Amino acid sequence: MTASPDAFHTPPKPVLSHASVDPEARLGLPSGRFTTPSAFVSLMLGSALMGALYGLAWLLSSTGGGAIIWEYLTGFSGIPIPIAAISCWTIAILLLKMLKIAAQRTALRLRFMPEDPGFSLSQGTVDRVITAVESTVDDPTRFMLLDRVLTALKSIRNLGRPGDIGEVLNAAAEGDEAAMDSGYTLVGGFIWAVPVLGFLGTIIGLTEAIGRFGGVLASKDSDNLDALASRLTDVLGGLDTAFITTGEGLVAALCLYLFRTAVRRADEQLLDDVRLYCTRNVTARVRVESI
Repeated sequence: MTASPDAFHTPPKPVLSHASVDPEARLGLPSGRFTTPSAFVSLMLGSALMGALYGLAWLLSSTGGGAIIWEYLTGFSGIPIPIAAISCWTIAILLLKMLKIAAQRTALRLRFMPEDPGFSLSQGTVDRVITAVESTVDDPTRFMLLDRVLTALKSIRNLGRPGDIGEVLNAAAEGDEAAMDSGYTLVGGFIWAVPVLGFLGTIIGLTEAIGRFGGVLASKDSDNLDALASRLTDVLGGLDTAFITTGEGLVAALCLYLFRTAVRRADEQLLDDVRLYCTRNVTARVRVESI
């Protein structure tokens, strides 16, 4: 993708469009800012994942292994259901983030500066570069890189020192980093909630087990070993709920945390690449004229 600001007699056709690369915009759905997906879209995708998971489990429930899976997804006082729901929503958010990060990286392939190494940015040349960006990219402010670059380029018109441009870019970078952090707030809350639901299952299971054990001790058949063994089996059912739901919650939280770590690393790498791109292609070329 190349856009030369030296030829502006006939505006070139846009070579990059946010609507064609962003996963939400391509479907005509509300799109979140930069790499943060829309909560509505992520909820829709999470619901679809939840439906697919339980639909497949239900279809396989008549088989031996499928019956066990269905029990682990729906049994144990129903605790696995909200664990699966929150996990599916979290996975949907992270999957959308991965796609949106890839969409944002397409802007890094743009070359809107002249190849001439002697070209410099100043009040006299900046308008040509701005025109090059806006004419070759549809809705450029929806891309993190181009939004930051345009902010810096438009600031050149009013700033008198090259160092001021660096300050503008640093301020924009800090704002993007803060926005990136806020994009993981919901995910962090979900990852915290999943093991809590597992521990809630522990409380419910232990309460059931203790209640059943009290019933065994109070039973008239407490002297009958066979009857006592049968009643103790019910007690163990409560302990199953206690330990299995805790295990499900902890395993789900661990997997989600590792997935979030990988996606966040990709997000941070995008921020680093955008900062490096701006340093090499904007800050290094600024020659602001004294006003």
